[in-house]
Amino acid sequence: MSGKKHKSKLNLKDPGVRNILMSVLVAGLLGYVWYEQAFAPANENIIRLNEDKKKAQEELLKINALKPQIQRLRQEAAALEAELDSLKNMFPDGKELPRLIREMTTVNRRSSVTVTRFMPKPDVVREYYVENKYDVAMNGDFHNIGALFSYMANFQLIINLSNMLITANPSYGSDIRRGGSGSGGAMSVERQPSVNVTFEMTTFSSKK
Repeated sequence: MSGKKHKSKLNLKDPGVRNILMSVLVAGLLGYVWYEQAFAPANENIIRLNEDKKKAQEELLKINALKPQIQRLRQEAAALEAELDSLKNMFPDGKELPRLIREMTTVNRRSSVTVTRFMPKPDVVREYYVENKYDVAMNGDFHNIGALFSYMANFQLIINLSNMLITANPSYGSDIRRGGSGSGGAMSVERQPSVNVTFEMTTFSSKK
């Protein structure tokens, strides 16, 4: 028994076939346009957003890892700033003569010492700093002079004393009597200081 083979032919003249082919062609064209105009850009945008998200997460991890270091650096910066302010007080930008005179006046009163000469001398310029020199003379009791030097050692400014000469006051023991005019004037007695002191005082300032 022999079987028959049936061959199906696509009849393009058939309106039904043409309509099906046209529908398939239009659907394919619309699918391609949708892919190119909508799906592909949206997919690229999704990929880009995922990459940006990944980078942002990596940056966030780095920032979180650096937080303890940032806090430590802030503390170190604050400590260095305080140290810098302290150094500026000891090693100012200028001679700061008014400040020095104020501090000297204060300690003179505390120690009952009288300054008889305070004369600025020419500055000595070094490579990185300037030496500000003063010729100073004062008198007072020996222990009061020692107290004054102790006060000066606590100045914020760095001070060096050199070429010091301490001599006995020739007038020591001869009190000066001062009285008011007229018979009713009160009389006061000023005790002469026991020693005279001369020295060269040096402060330091930064070289501009």
